[in-house]
Amino acid sequence: MADAALLELRQASVIFNGAAAVDRVSLSVRRGEFVVLRGATGSGKSTVLKLLAGLVKPTSGEVIVAGDRVDSFSEMERRWLRRSMGLMMQDGRLLEDRTVHENVMLPALAAEESYAEARRRAFLALEKCGIGELAPALPGRLSAGEKQLALLARAVVNRPVVILADEPVAHLDEANAQALLALLAAFVHAGVTVVAASHEALPVAGTPVREITLATPGAVEVRS
Repeated sequence: MADAALLELRQASVIFNGAAAVDRVSLSVRRGEFVVLRGATGSGKSTVLKLLAGLVKPTSGEVIVAGDRVDSFSEMERRWLRRSMGLMMQDGRLLEDRTVHENVMLPALAAEESYAEARRRAFLALEKCGIGELAPALPGRLSAGEKQLALLARAVVNRPVVILADEPVAHLDEANAQALLALLAAFVHAGVTVVAASHEALPVAGTPVREITLATPGAVEVRS
């Protein structure tokens, strides 16, 4: 069904050191949506993304991706799941001793593509993100905006069906933020599902965006 949820949390909670990082959150995301998770610092936005990516297991509740209970997956199965996802996490960094091109190749190599195919895919991803000319550069030479575009290229190198982006425009000026949001919108128009976490609104011209505001104990959905 066209309206079936691609990503879903059902009363999901995550407890770290006795404290709830996420408390009984329920939400769903349909295929091809651009969804923004809003909430104050500490509301669990990053943890929700990690739940959806299978990077964190819920203490209770369910995580469902494409109809499968991810919370019951083995570590190997969760790794396979992430091959269909593009991740832009806050703790994701470019390796300083490798070129931008080599950084973007890494997910393709991890997915067991040949070196030649990984190089080809990485260059295509950089071109798609508008920074093909930066392929031979080292990350230390990039601006903040260029680094975020390189991280997006790395996220899409395996042609994901889902992009999970944690604070993708944080610390960017307005021009760079709009450029990155326009690229995310272009992926949505190509059929990719995008879920972004942000402490502020993400205005995307020409693309419907649905906001989900995270609050304890659950999630309140706000359509826009």
